[in-house]
This record gives sequence, structure tokens and C-alpha cells, in this order.
Amino acid sequence: MSQQSSNHEPNSLKPLQFGGLSIWPPIIQAPMAGYTGSVFREIQRENGCAYCYTEMVSAKGLIFGGDDSEEILFHTPGDRPLAVQLFGEDPEFVAKAARKVLDPSYGGFEAIDLNMGCPARKVTSPGSGGGLLKDLPRAIDMVRAVKEASGVPVTVKTRLGWDRSQDPCEIASALAEAGADMLVIHGRTVSQGFSGSADWDSIYRVAECVSIPVVGNGDITSAEEAVSKANSGRLAGVMVGRAILGNPFFFAQCLDLLRGQEKREYSTAEKMAVAIDHFRRAIERRGPRRGLLEMRKQLAFYLRGVKGASKLRDRINHESNPEGVIRILEEAAQS
Repeated sequence: MSQQSSNHEPNSLKPLQFGGLSIWPPIIQAPMAGYTGSVFREIQRENGCAYCYTEMVSAKGLIFGGDDSEEILFHTPGDRPLAVQLFGEDPEFVAKAARKVLDPSYGGFEAIDLNMGCPARKVTSPGSGGGLLKDLPRAIDMVRAVKEASGVPVTVKTRLGWDRSQDPCEIASALAEAGADMLVIHGRTVSQGFSGSADWDSIYRVAECVSIPVVGNGDITSAEEAVSKANSGRLAGVMVGRAILGNPFFFAQCLDLLRGQEKREYSTAEKMAVAIDHFRRAIERRGPRRGLLEMRKQLAFYLRGVKGASKLRDRINHESNPEGVIRILEEAAQS
């Protein structure tokens, strides 16, 4: 299987290549629960993002039903190449979920990603997400089981360890030997959560320990930073998370820099126009009530840096009419 994500622009930066996929530019979107749903990804795609992930999907929820797994998996034909991120504590169960999610009825995915880094207690307590790093043999079994169950690349998003007592190179080498096609390393331990700073020196060290591609993740705040780290020659790519929330032009700015152009700056009016478009699509897809509730946190990010943002957010949070929200965003565009 070989898939090119976009026309390869003239630049010395190599594509991110794994399992027959070729992704350029190798600056990709992080999976973020509650944020990176289908409409969010469409907005990112339209502004230059070459590779996306679904929000994480519970293997048990997918098998037994009763949660929002089906909604998380929804994507449009243009939202490709796309990885589906699974989490769970039981290797065979996650493998069963992988087989299910690759059924054509779900629209197709280019890769299965295994979450071995989420630090949320409700995820780690049963031994899934970052909790898998406390039981490396089970993590290894999971990679092997999912590889055997799926005919697409299997990647792992993980951290430097459960805590600093672990050697991140030992973890990475074990996952690579088990058959992982690519690793995304967030530069913190699970115990750190999101406190402190991402340790990029350790990410670079991990990349030197294994022969499979390693993508770095953590604390990238600007297009310049993303391009600089991608161009360092020390990683196969970089993943960006929180910096793209409410910032639909992040990937477009990366492309400007990669083409040797000056990074274009976007006006508040342009950003609010995208926010309104994002909001309208969410209402259309999710319905007025659900769409409005889910978009409140997205719109809070769009309003960062806008004059009077705190009052605007408060008004949005108390507005129950979608048209009222749009009027508030139009007002923000004039600020």
C-alpha cells in the first residue's frame, strides 16, 4: 500500500514515510479528545494539514456499543489519510476492535494508532493509555496482536515512560521490535501529565535508538518552531496539538515557511470567518443543541487574543440560540 498525502513541494525536508504511507509535510495533527472531531479535521485539511488522527476510541466501547465511538469514527471522503486511535488494556480486545474498525462500513482508515500515553486517571487506572507503560510486556503483546489483526500500518503514540525511572529507549526499542511502524513520542512522562516542559533532548535520543520513524510531540507553539524541529534532521516528523486549537491557519503558515516564503499573518476577521464556518458545520452535523454545547470550548480557543475575549466567551456560554452565537462572533470580527 502506498499513499501520497499531497503533492510533494520542492523542499529539502523529506516526507514522513511508514508502512507504505508518504506524508508531506511531516508536520501532523495530534489526536485530542473532545476537539479533533470530523469538522475540526476538515478545517485543518482545508488549511494544509496532511495527516490527521481521530479522537481516541475505546476498544470496549467500540465492541459493546453504548458510547460515542461511532460518532468519533465518522469522517468524510476528503478527510484522508486518517489514522484511528484506539485505547484499551487488553491486547486481544484492542485487536478485535482494530478488525472491526477496518470494516469498509466505517469508511476506511490508513493506519491504526495505539494510545500508550494518555495520562488521564480514568484511562490509566484500568491499565490503558499511559498505564500500559507500567506493564511493558502487555504493551508489546498489544502491538503484536493489532499487527496480526490489521492490514494497515500500526503506530504508537506514547511518552518517555511512566516516570523517570524508566528508560525511554528501552520502551521504544521494545515497541519497534514488536512491529510498530512508527512511534510518536511526547516529551513528558505519564506521571508528569502536562506539567513542566517537554524534554526534546530525550525525544531525539529515542529517535537514535530505533530504526523506525520517530515523530516528536510536546510544547510546539508556533509554525516556526514546528518547521525548525522538522528540519533538524533528527526526527521523521513533528506532531502539533494544543497550538492548533482555535488556530486554523497553523499548517498554512508551516507551508509558507517550507516554501521559503514569509509566514502570512491572518486578521481577527479572517479567523472569526473560519470560526463561524466551523460553528455552522458543527450545528449542521451534530444538531443545534449538541453542536452548540460541543463548540463552546472550540470557540473559546478561537477567541484567544481577541479584544474583550473573556466577555465574549461568557456571552457565548450563556447563548442558547445558534444565530445568537454567530452574531457574537461577527461582533468579535470587528474588534
